[in-house]
Amino acid sequence: MNLSDPLGAATQARPYLRPGEALRWAAYGRGFAFDIRGLTPDGQPAKGLLRKVGSGVAGFAGDFVFEAIAGGEGDSGSDKPPPPQVVAFGERAGVLAHELLRPLPVRAAVRRLWVLTPQRLLVLDEHVPAPAPEPQKSFLGKAIGFGRDVAAILTDRTKTYGDNREGEPIALRGFGPAAELPRDRVARVDVAKRGRKPVLRMSLVDGSGLDFRFDADDHFDWLLARTNGAR
Repeated sequence: MNLSDPLGAATQARPYLRPGEALRWAAYGRGFAFDIRGLTPDGQPAKGLLRKVGSGVAGFAGDFVFEAIAGGEGDSGSDKPPPPQVVAFGERAGVLAHELLRPLPVRAAVRRLWVLTPQRLLVLDEHVPAPAPEPQKSFLGKAIGFGRDVAAILTDRTKTYGDNREGEPIALRGFGPAAELPRDRVARVDVAKRGRKPVLRMSLVDGSGLDFRFDADDHFDWLLARTNGAR
């Protein structure tokens, strides 16, 4: 366990469930991409040859969309985001998978949670905290305040791990609903492959769907069992 990690996804998701709503699974996945004919991986109208990339058949593009936003496996530039954890696929713009995610940025500003219950698929985005306004101070007041801040930093021996502080409980983050799909829009869920990579594939009633990867290769059978109600 990394001490800078946030609370587990299930713990973080439970406050956002309706009364009596059971949690099937929850997972962090900050980024997604589109594998939809006529769209680029970030959802913009495609041009030229890119109009033919995007299959509508759950993975014709293989690993392409996992790597396109990240700049490819051989690109180690620090300014490239990691590959997306979710891919929406479909034959054309306007399918259910596209409409679900169209309003969202392909990469959340802070964190994003994907939550499945017997009633719905829920997408939660963490709120970006607004900076607190600074009170008006004179030049002398600012100087005194700066000195106090420096002294506090120099004398504070509390260890910090990312957003977490030694001796303090890890707090729930503030999230808000970003997207929601009723469960009756889901036709089936299977363990499948996108290119060489295993995924949990959620096929929707119109033939579009979502491939969930979540940066791991070994828990998709468990996710499928949880999707189907296993404890």
